[in-house]
Amino acid sequence: MKLKTLEIGGFKSFADRTKIEFMPGITGVVGPNGSGKSNIIESIRWVMGEQSAKGLRGDKMSDVIFGGTAQRAPLNRAEVSITFDNTDHYLNSEYSEIRITRTLYRNGDSRYQINGTTVRLKDIHELFMDSGLGRESFSIISQGRVESIFSAKPEDRRTIIEDVAGVYKYKQNKDKAEKELTGVQENLNRVQDILYELEGRVEPLAEQSAKAQDYLETKKQFDKLDQSRLVLELTDWYNEQTEIARELAGAEQASDEQAKVVNQQTDSLTAMKDERTQTETARQEAQDKLLALTTAVEQLSGEQKLQAERSANRSNATRELKAQIAQVESRLADLQVTEATRQKKVASQKATADELRLQITELTASHPRQQEAAVSEEIEQVRANLVDAMQALTTAKNQQSYLAQEHERNDAESARLQQRSTLLDEQIATATANVTAAQAEVDEATTVLADEQAEFVRLQTAGKELEAKSQAQRQEWFSKMEEDQRLSTRLQSLSRLSENYDGYFQGVRNLMKAKDNFQGIHGVLAELISVETPHQTAIETALGGALQNVVVTDEQVGKQAIRYLTEHRLGRVTFLPLSTIRSRELQPGQIQTAQSQPGFIGIAADLVKTDVTYNTVVKNLLGTTVIAKSMDEAVPMARALQQRVRIVTLDGQVMNAGGSMTGGANRNQGNGLLSQQNEVETLTAQVATLHDETAILERQVREIDAELQNVTASFNEQQAKVLAANERAQQATAKLQVAEERLTQVQKEKMALSYEFNVSSSGTADHETMVAENASEVTNLTEKQAKLQAQLAELTDERTELLARISDADTELTELRAELATAQANVQAAQVRHEDIVEQIEAEQARLNNYQQQMTDLTSDQSDVQQRLSAELATANADKEATTELLSDLTEKLTDLNERINVAEGMLVQAQEAQTDAMSTLSKLSGRQGELRAAIQNGERALEETYDTSFEFAKAEMSDMPIDSIRTQLKLLKQGLAEIGNVNLNAIEEYAEVKERYDFLTQQQTDLIDAQDNLRQTMSEMDEEVETRFKETFDAIAAHFSEIFVKMFGGGQAKLELTDPEHLLTTGVDIKAQPPGKKFQQMSLLSGGEKALTAISLLFAILEVRPVPFAVLDETEAALDEANVDRFARYLHEVNDRTQFIVITHRKGTMTNADVLYGVTMQEPGVSTMVSVNLQELDNTLAEN
Repeated sequence: MKLKTLEIGGFKSFADRTKIEFMPGITGVVGPNGSGKSNIIESIRWVMGEQSAKGLRGDKMSDVIFGGTAQRAPLNRAEVSITFDNTDHYLNSEYSEIRITRTLYRNGDSRYQINGTTVRLKDIHELFMDSGLGRESFSIISQGRVESIFSAKPEDRRTIIEDVAGVYKYKQNKDKAEKELTGVQENLNRVQDILYELEGRVEPLAEQSAKAQDYLETKKQFDKLDQSRLVLELTDWYNEQTEIARELAGAEQASDEQAKVVNQQTDSLTAMKDERTQTETARQEAQDKLLALTTAVEQLSGEQKLQAERSANRSNATRELKAQIAQVESRLADLQVTEATRQKKVASQKATADELRLQITELTASHPRQQEAAVSEEIEQVRANLVDAMQALTTAKNQQSYLAQEHERNDAESARLQQRSTLLDEQIATATANVTAAQAEVDEATTVLADEQAEFVRLQTAGKELEAKSQAQRQEWFSKMEEDQRLSTRLQSLSRLSENYDGYFQGVRNLMKAKDNFQGIHGVLAELISVETPHQTAIETALGGALQNVVVTDEQVGKQAIRYLTEHRLGRVTFLPLSTIRSRELQPGQIQTAQSQPGFIGIAADLVKTDVTYNTVVKNLLGTTVIAKSMDEAVPMARALQQRVRIVTLDGQVMNAGGSMTGGANRNQGNGLLSQQNEVETLTAQVATLHDETAILERQVREIDAELQNVTASFNEQQAKVLAANERAQQATAKLQVAEERLTQVQKEKMALSYEFNVSSSGTADHETMVAENASEVTNLTEKQAKLQAQLAELTDERTELLARISDADTELTELRAELATAQANVQAAQVRHEDIVEQIEAEQARLNNYQQQMTDLTSDQSDVQQRLSAELATANADKEATTELLSDLTEKLTDLNERINVAEGMLVQAQEAQTDAMSTLSKLSGRQGELRAAIQNGERALEETYDTSFEFAKAEMSDMPIDSIRTQLKLLKQGLAEIGNVNLNAIEEYAEVKERYDFLTQQQTDLIDAQDNLRQTMSEMDEEVETRFKETFDAIAAHFSEIFVKMFGGGQAKLELTDPEHLLTTGVDIKAQPPGKKFQQMSLLSGGEKALTAISLLFAILEVRPVPFAVLDETEAALDEANVDRFARYLHEVNDRTQFIVITHRKGTMTNADVLYGVTMQEPGVSTMVSVNLQELDNTLAEN
């Protein structure tokens, strides 16, 4: 295989499409620094799949696109193509010539192509896999790669040998195997943990299972005798219950009569006690009123005495108040005189201060400082004008000299401008024609691009819509399939359970498996009825074990089945013969009572659906059971039904006849036989529906995928069209931009030239005028300067006089301001003293008003108070006497009532004792009746719940033994059960499950251990393979390295050594060298050139062991001296028959040994171009001549 051509366009500095042809032998690429030589190497790496922008000396991948120069606009894409001669099929491809193209657009879009077919980056990598070629292989060797060899640590240097040995895939497989081994170990740990736990359970469960079997046999005998005991006891209780009912009726009548007597006595006594209470209340009120009147009389008498004392003291107080009022009035008159005087003084002092303020204001207004400021400002203005005049005079004189020189220049410039104008007119015409043509090309390309983009967007939108639709449909399809699988699995599981009668009693399960041997078995009750979901729990609870009763045609079929079960010891079953079973229903009154209660759902039998054949069976089992909403409604409903009806709630709680309650929740509640049967029916319908929906969705998905495939193909084709149209549009736009820029540039030059021409023409005509005007201006400015100097002298004298006047005015103004401050302080002090006098006057006036009010109060009339007190005292004494008489009458009435109550209470006690005796008798009879009812209910419930049978069935199957013998036998069996102790009945099934799981996990453990051994064996084999390949490759490279080193250095010796030969998987690789005339030493101790040549020798040794069709060397020999460069070049010639070399170099020795030499230059700044010379042909030509 050979590298044939490299085509570069828009890649970095190669703005123009450049094609480089590579001949067999050595191809050299030379050029000055910065000319773009290394861009050739980077283009090769890039087209072969390089993904690192930094590896290509950029920040982002778009940096590889030509970025433009001062003369060129940036390009929109970069494209590199590399062509290989694959006649020998070195690369794993059917093509004899392979062309790889990579394109990158500035918007980030990119594509890879092999022989014109768009491919993935992965396809490029796979093409070069195991070929020794690629972006990071030893086929591309840079100066940095050389430096990395001699600067690397021995442990890092071993990776070079590994790359050549091709052990990377083995190391990858080993890493994968190690991860798998870790996963296996984790699984093994979990399995061993579970086994450790199960080992502690298997043996105990085996013992518990055997113990449970013994318990079940003993319990079976116990249950049979206990049923007989219950039947005999119930018979006795039924008889006693009848006798107790008769006696209870007489006792109830006697109790009712005695209760009437007690009620009459109680009512009479209550009336008398109520009257006594009213009398006591009235007497208490009279006592309270008498006490209040006595207190009022005493208070009124005391107040009369107090008023007499106050009258005597009023005359003295009046005299004292008059004297105090006179003193206050005298002080008040003095203060008012003082206040008037102070007020006049304040007014006088304010007048003085106002006069001083007026003087200050007038003096400030006439102050000469304002005149001085105006004069100073005028002086500054005159000075500024004088400076301006002097500057203008200087400028005018300079202008005179300039005008003389300008006249000569204008004549020469006019001739030059006329010639330039003619040339620009021709350039404008040409540029305008170019713009017109470019604009037409842009319009055409833009129209095509718009059409192609519109179609592209339409296809893209259609593709996205179809893809979204496909994804949604596929998701729904998968969801339906998962749901179908889940429900089908559940249905199969339930069907198997139903077919095998799992969950049924052992006897039922065994009988139903053999039902084909019998004529007349209709089925298990659970199979023959159906119940709506809300009522399932209630009906399952109401039926209990009866759900597993087997319905048969008559007693004969039942007897045959029982004989079969008994002979084969297959368990017990309760049978329901249709010929003998009878309905059991509530009385109409009981039904009406139940229906009137809150929470009533219905009669249990009415909530069950079944064939009419089995209505009698259903009514027998459920006809006397009521279904209620919850326990809150069931309790009052049971009371209303006198505890004679069994009530079951929707959540499975039970109010038993007789008043007992059963409730709670089982672990498997909700998974009963009825629920299971209903679930099978529901799942069957759901699975059928899901099958249809899944088939429809699958068909829709396939149709959408086919449509999406067509749209995608069209989209890919359209994308190529858009890219081509976009490129044509960009090229046309760039061409138009260049043409417009050229036209604009020429037009600007023309405008500038016209302006210059106009300035030049007008300048010649006006020149003489400007000279005359300039002379006049100089004269005027000289006169103006003299006038301004005289004006400045006059203003300076005036300002000196004003400064003297300002000093005198400032002194006078300071004195006036001091006097004003003193006057303002006097005014403020006088105002403070005036305010103090005003406050004293207000205080004395308030005191005078207070004394005058006290005089008014003392002189008020006292005669009215004395008269009022006398009248109130007389009225209070009269009320006191009347209240005393009323209290005496009430006390006598209360004494009489107490005597009558004592007599009535004695009679009530006698009646109550008689009633107590009657109630005691009634209570004993009722208690016994309750005991019998409870005993009967418990006995019936024990038969129904414990043994899943009724009194009639149990009586038919009861033992012939006397009840005493039965009790004795039960005692012995109970002792036997007690000796067995606590039994785990679940241990039988649990032991089977645990044992099965234990055996399964034991096998799993064995399999995992075997898997561990296999993985370790595989890893060991891979390690051996890696060691073998590494050692063989190392030995081969070391041998070639020693030979090539001697050739490169012209002597000396070198060798590769392993740092740890005993551990080939981790050993490092050390390099020792002995250049001619030196001793053996580590590579790190060599000089820079020696290090480089040693590293190059190692790279050449690698190429000997792992030859590649071509190698690219990027300034690899840069650090060598001239003699070593010659050896380097000669070695390339020795091996170029099997390896094609492309060498980027600055060194003369390498250049002279190249067969073809390409020069890279930048004839235009920022743009690389190529120049080639076939040195071999040149040498042949020279030799012939």
